[in-house]
This record gives sequence, structure tokens and C-alpha cells, in this order.
Amino acid sequence: MKKTVKIAFISIGGGLLFALVGVTMLLFQAGIEGLLIALPITIISIGCIIAANGLILLAGRLMARKGSTFAKEIADGDKEIDILEGDERNVAISRRAAATTFICTGWMNSALLIFLIVMQVQLVITLVFLAALIAKAIVLVFLRLKYNKEM
Repeated sequence: MKKTVKIAFISIGGGLLFALVGVTMLLFQAGIEGLLIALPITIISIGCIIAANGLILLAGRLMARKGSTFAKEIADGDKEIDILEGDERNVAISRRAAATTFICTGWMNSALLIFLIVMQVQLVITLVFLAALIAKAIVLVFLRLKYNKEM
């Protein structure tokens, strides 16, 4: 329990620090041309993503604490929350939600890639986005093979 909350706060703090560094770079850049113009915005985006993941982790922990009947009845509720998180049904629900989200983001990213191509955005941006989609597919295949060998 405490480790999860600590990781969540570190993620939030680190993400906000990244975003602050990006904003500072954005405010003080002068005469920079080429791809370095996008660097501050990229750093801000990465910071926001890290902070958002920390917030999601923290919110999940708080919802588990409030929604748990064991946490209301038993003083040592954190152990019960850990047991609930390890429950097979809850793990299956969480994995199914993550898999559905992965599929939805794949479709959204593909639609965004088509949008970038139709809008004739710079080729470098489109290729970087395409490389990220291909890397996502490679990781999916790698993990699928790994999990098939384990089971």
C-alpha cells in the first residue's frame, strides 16, 4: 500500500517537474530552429503523461480504499485492499479493461496517423508517430509470445 502511494507521488512530482522544465525551456528559447523547437513541447507532454499516470495510480488506490467494505470495518484496511487487488476476479477485470483500452488506443492512434497524412504534416512527424505505432505492435507480439510460453 505505502509503496504504491509513494510511487504515485513520485510520478506526480516527477511529471510536474518535467512539465516545469519544458515550460521554462519554452519561455527562454530564442533563435532555435529545426527540430529543437519541438523539444520543450515534447518535454511538457512527457511530464504531463507521467503526472497523469501517477494521478491514475493514486485515484485507483483511493477508490479501492473508499469502495472496500473491509476497509470500513477493519482498522487494518490496507492489508484487505492488497488482498482485494490480488483477487482473481478483480485482476481479470483489470486486465480486460487494460486490453480494451489498448485496442481503443490502437484505433485512435491509427486514425490520428491517417489524419496527419491527410493534413500533409511534415514527414518527420508522421514517421516518428508511425515508428511509435510499429514499436507498440512489436512489444505486443513479444509479450504475447512470452506469455504463451509461460502458460
